Amino acid sequence: MDITYDIIVKYMKDYFETFNKYGQDPKTINRLDEYYAPDLEFNPYVAGIGHTTGRDEFYRVLLSHPSGYEKLTPEEIVVDERRMIVVVLIKAEISDSKTGEVLVTKRYFVLYPLVLDENDTLKMKGIHLFWEVLPPGAMEIDDVFARDRPH
Repeated sequence: MDITYDIIVKYMKDYFETFNKYGQDPKTINRLDEYYAPDLEFNPYVAGIGHTTGRDEFYRVLLSHPSGYEKLTPEEIVVDERRMIVVVLIKAEISDSKTGEVLVTKRYFVLYPLVLDENDTLKMKGIHLFWEVLPPGAMEIDDVFARDRPH
């Protein structure tokens, strides 16, 4: 299969649409199997957020904050088709799941190494995440997601 720039960009746009619709609901999260390799590595370069290995472990992270919904909108997609790497500048809006009120808006800068699986299907091998540091006093993602952790 010849992987072109256009194929990769379409794949990434489809991914964000699928993530936003299905990626934070335990009943539908496995729709993301279409995008993630089973051995997916999530490597956040953010203090306090741990590295995960494996798609299922990453799903546990995504489902660990049911009171906050994270909508991801790609603003820029940069593709290196030869190296099978995509870098995306993402606008993240974190909302209260019950009210829909947007509580935090920030930018992520994410590098996605891609691979072809045994069926020649594109899959994300990794998610390497960096995020914007908001001004002191601003509500932060952890302020939203911490509501779901036992105190």
